[in-house]
Amino acid sequence: MSSAGSGGASAAGSAGASVLPPPPPPPSSMLPPSSPVTPPPLRSPVEPPPVPPPAPPSNDRAPISRGVIAIVAAAAVIILVMIVAIAVGGGGDPADDDAGDGSAAPAEVAARAEVEVPGTAPDGVDGSGNEVSYAAANLVDGDPSTAWRVEGDATDEEIVLTLPEARTISEVGIVNGYAKVDDESGDRRYGQNRRVLAVTWIFDDGTEASYDLEQTTEPQTFTLDAPVETTTVRLRIDEVSDPGGRDFTAVGEISLLGR
Repeated sequence: MSSAGSGGASAAGSAGASVLPPPPPPPSSMLPPSSPVTPPPLRSPVEPPPVPPPAPPSNDRAPISRGVIAIVAAAAVIILVMIVAIAVGGGGDPADDDAGDGSAAPAEVAARAEVEVPGTAPDGVDGSGNEVSYAAANLVDGDPSTAWRVEGDATDEEIVLTLPEARTISEVGIVNGYAKVDDESGDRRYGQNRRVLAVTWIFDDGTEASYDLEQTTEPQTFTLDAPVETTTVRLRIDEVSDPGGRDFTAVGEISLLGR
């Protein structure tokens, strides 16, 4: 009985053990099978995008260029007008321009003066037989080889120059004899006539300027102590030399520098 009971128990135990469920599979076994990985298709090398063409030049400078052209054109017109004005008015006397510009450089003004003299020697003849005049106009003709001449000693006589309008005189000058050299004979007329040795310049306001002169054929100029505004200039002959063979007093040229 014991054996049977023992065997039955074993059988029952075995039967009971066989009905237990199997253990669950590992988690990985529950995933679906992975499909094979297909490599991506090979791509051809990517070419760089084309470089865009350069942008056309900007028109931002166009207004500036037009402005420059306008300025140049205006300047050209102004220059043309000035040239025409100079061409039309260029025939005027430069001394007239000086008169209206107080800052202009002093200029020779004696050439426009009317000249009065105390007398005039008769015309002569040079070594070539040409007639020679000793008129008052020779004093302001700009040629020191011509001369005004009067007979005898002209001490205390006056030469009067009257300008067309008032000028401010700052410098005076004189050629104090007959500076001509005769072309034919070679004679020097300066020593043959009396020479002026001292003079006094007298102006409208009473100003006087006295100077002693050297015996030379060169122009002798003197700057006044102060510029003088005047219309009339009187040149008084204060002293002359002895005659050198011809008893005439001669003056070759008078100059007045002013504005």
